[in-house]
Amino acid sequence: MLNYFKFEFLHFFYNKKNIAVYVILLFFSFYYAMTAAPSYDPIEKVDAQEMEARYLTKEEFLNSVDMTHEMHPLTAYAVQTYPEWNRFEKERLDALAKKDLKAYAEATSGWYTYSDWMIYAGGDMLFYHPRYYTYGNHYAREDGHFAYLSAASRYGGYADGDYALSIDVFEERTALQTWQRLLQSYLPFILIVSCILLTADIVLKDRRNPTLLRGFPMSPWRKLLAKGGVALFGSILAFLPLSAGLLIIGMKHGFGSFDLPVPIYSHDEKTFSLISLGEFIFQNTAFIILWFMLIISLLLLTSILLRNEFANLFIGCAVVFGEFMYYTRGIGFIREVEWYPTSFIQVGQVLSGYRNYVYESHMLTFKNGMLVIGLCICLALLITFIISNHRKFKQL
Repeated sequence: MLNYFKFEFLHFFYNKKNIAVYVILLFFSFYYAMTAAPSYDPIEKVDAQEMEARYLTKEEFLNSVDMTHEMHPLTAYAVQTYPEWNRFEKERLDALAKKDLKAYAEATSGWYTYSDWMIYAGGDMLFYHPRYYTYGNHYAREDGHFAYLSAASRYGGYADGDYALSIDVFEERTALQTWQRLLQSYLPFILIVSCILLTADIVLKDRRNPTLLRGFPMSPWRKLLAKGGVALFGSILAFLPLSAGLLIIGMKHGFGSFDLPVPIYSHDEKTFSLISLGEFIFQNTAFIILWFMLIISLLLLTSILLRNEFANLFIGCAVVFGEFMYYTRGIGFIREVEWYPTSFIQVGQVLSGYRNYVYESHMLTFKNGMLVIGLCICLALLITFIISNHRKFKQL
């Protein structure tokens, strides 16, 4: 079996289509590092001018209010709440002026906590950052609520921990934090689609070399296992060209630290806890590798059933993008989406708790995702084993 594995290994990495996939991933990595990353514009960023504008506006209002006469209820409400709000804002501005980033992190954590408490409880009187309300977002209030509490937790971690802080760290521009942000965005799609492209023909290509393959007296099942192992190894290597761009980002904005805090939302407690960035990346990587195993298992099965490369591509992409067929905020109330493997495709959002927040489900977790995907892998491999050992089965 080892000789057959080596044979498949060489064919996999000499395959022009596979080489093209790695080259495209490398190009995408450099393009992102040179173009997309520098233009990254976070909503919650360190902007002294914006802070000062808010502070001066509230301060001017407080100085202009006549406290001796009866006030409108909304005016009285502002008079009661603005002083505390401005206290946090002033502490942030003073900390930035002194370049005391630890004090800035502490004041910013308090500012986000207080701001969210005021805005979320205030109904339509107060609003989150205007950019949450763009593009007709009907859930701007919910998105702002999640983002403000997440930022409060993250900045609290900066203040309490012993980290090398910088503006780039606060705005999550460092190389490792960029990887974290991408894991919560479209990076899982790119990796899993790459796995589909690398695996789609790994069985069907044998039709081109039937005579050569007769030199390996192995059962179809063992051949499929060897092919699956090669495809898994090749898919894991897709991380390398994608991570190449991180070197460029790291040279510009720093590489960050694996000890930096990452907020994790708990649907049951409606609060955030913190884990290290290293743990977050490790869990995401393990989850994506499990997805690779599921995709490879499915494509091995469809290869021996349908024997068509385009069918493999269609079925693989249907699994990856299947969540869009039922994605609706709050659907966890009416459907048990936590048992759909497609609900776990956005691995970074699952681990951060954002998927639980959006779906209103407490079961979209790392452990449950590993269980669901693991069961699907076992089922796909069992069916493949049964079919491959059928006397009428022909691999080629």
